[in-house]
Amino acid sequence: MLWLCLSFPNLSIDIFSIGDEIKEPVVIVESTNTIIASNNTSQQLGIQNGMALSAAYVLSNFIQVKHRNKNQEIKKLEEVATSLFKYSSQISIRLPSSVLVEIGASIKLFRGTQSLKNQITQTITDLGLHVHTGVSPTPLAAIWLSRYRSNTTAFTINDLSQHLDPLPTSIIESGDISGMQLHDVGIKTIGQLARIPRSAVTQRWGTYALDQLDRAFGKKPDPQPFFSLPENFNSEVSLNLPASSVGELLFGLHRIIQSMTTYLQVKQYGVIQFELSIVNEEKLQHDFKFKLSAPSRNPKHLTHLVQERLNRESIPSRIESIHLRSIQETPLTPSSHSLLPHEEQSELSRSHLIDQLQARVGEKSVYGITVCADHRPEKSWGETIPGLHQHYTKLNHRPSWLLRIPKALTSVSDIPTLRGPLTIIDGPERIETGWWDDQGIKRDYFIALTQDYSQVWIYKDAVSNQWFLHGIFA
Repeated sequence: MLWLCLSFPNLSIDIFSIGDEIKEPVVIVESTNTIIASNNTSQQLGIQNGMALSAAYVLSNFIQVKHRNKNQEIKKLEEVATSLFKYSSQISIRLPSSVLVEIGASIKLFRGTQSLKNQITQTITDLGLHVHTGVSPTPLAAIWLSRYRSNTTAFTINDLSQHLDPLPTSIIESGDISGMQLHDVGIKTIGQLARIPRSAVTQRWGTYALDQLDRAFGKKPDPQPFFSLPENFNSEVSLNLPASSVGELLFGLHRIIQSMTTYLQVKQYGVIQFELSIVNEEKLQHDFKFKLSAPSRNPKHLTHLVQERLNRESIPSRIESIHLRSIQETPLTPSSHSLLPHEEQSELSRSHLIDQLQARVGEKSVYGITVCADHRPEKSWGETIPGLHQHYTKLNHRPSWLLRIPKALTSVSDIPTLRGPLTIIDGPERIETGWWDDQGIKRDYFIALTQDYSQVWIYKDAVSNQWFLHGIFA
C-alpha cells in the first residue's frame, strides 16, 4: 500500500477565502481571543499565531476577525474526501486537518505517482485550499512528512528511515510523552529516539512513543477508518465579503454547486430536488427550493437555474454565507457519446429547457398538456408535470388551438360567417355528452375554410341553433 496524506495548515483561514485573495488582514481566533491562523497580509504586519487579539490590534486597526468554526472545518475535510473518490475508494479523514488517500492501486491507472499527485493537488487547489503532501507506505509516516517535509515521497519501508529520522520529536504531540520532555534530555529528532533502547524509552515515558514509532516505520499495523459518503449532500460556504447582488454571489454559488455535482458523480446519482439557503449578517435565512423535471448533475445547468431564480427574487443585502443541500436524489447512469445524436440527448436538452423556463417565470407558469377521457373538447385536455410521458389516445381530426371561450358567429341563411362566409368542408360530428355533471353539451362540429383558406373548427349548438368558433388549425 502507498498512502498520500494531504495536510491543510491554513484550513481555518482557507474556508473564509472565497474568491480573490483578501487584501485586508484577516485572523481566526478561538474562544479565548487567541489568534490561531492569519492570512498573508496579517503576517506581513507581524501578526503571528498564538498572539492575543488585543496585541494584533496594536499592529493594525483594520483587522477582520473571524471566529473558528470546527464544524465547518470538518465539513470542508469531508468535501475534500468526497472529491478524492475519483482517485481511490480508500480515504480516511484525520482530524484536525489531514486527509489520507491510499494511492497504490491507482498509480498505473493515472500514469505514475507524480502524475497522480499532480492531479490530486490540482483538485484540492480548485477547492480553494492550500495543501502540503507526503507519500509513504505507512499512514502515520505520510502524515508526518506532509506536516514537516512537504512533497516528500518514500516508496518503500526501507526508505522511511532517511526521511523520518531528521524530523523533530515535537511531532509526537499527545499521549504520555511530549516533544518538550524529549528535547529536555537532548533527544531532538525521531532518529535519535529510535536509536535509544526500547526498554529505556518504556521505563521513562511509557509505551506511547514506541507505539507511534512502530506505526510510522511499519513495524505495527495501523488500520484506518475509511470515510463513507453521507446520505445527502449538505454543505455551506462563507463569503469573505458580504454580498448584496446575484453577481457578487456567483463565485460562491459556483463553488458550492461544483461540490454537490462532484458528490453526485461519485455516487452516480442526479439531483431532483435541492434547497439553497442564503444567510445575511443579521443571521436571517432565506430559502429557495428547486425541483427539476429530470435528474441532473451538470454544474453549468444547475448554476444557470439558481441564477435565473435569484434574478427574479428579492434577495436580502449583506449576505454572508450560502448553504446548499440535496433533498431528493436518484440513480443516474453515465451517458454514452456517439457520432449521431441519441434520443436520450434530445430528452436531456428538453428537460434542461423546462428547468430554465421554470426558474425564470415560475413553476406554476410552465406545465405539460395531457389528454383526458372526456369527449367535450374543452375538458379533453389538462395540465400535467412538464416532461412527463403520457399515453395519448388517438382522437379525430382536432385543432391544437382551442379558444378558452367559444366565439359566437353571425350567420346568413344559416351559413356562418367569419370575415366573410365560411365554406364547410367536413362534418358534422355530433358531440352529445356531459348530462351527468350539469355541464351537458349537444353540438354538431364542422371543419370550415375562411376566405383566406385558413381552416377553423366551428360548431352549431343543437339547442340554440347558434354558430360558434371553437378552434383554429395550424
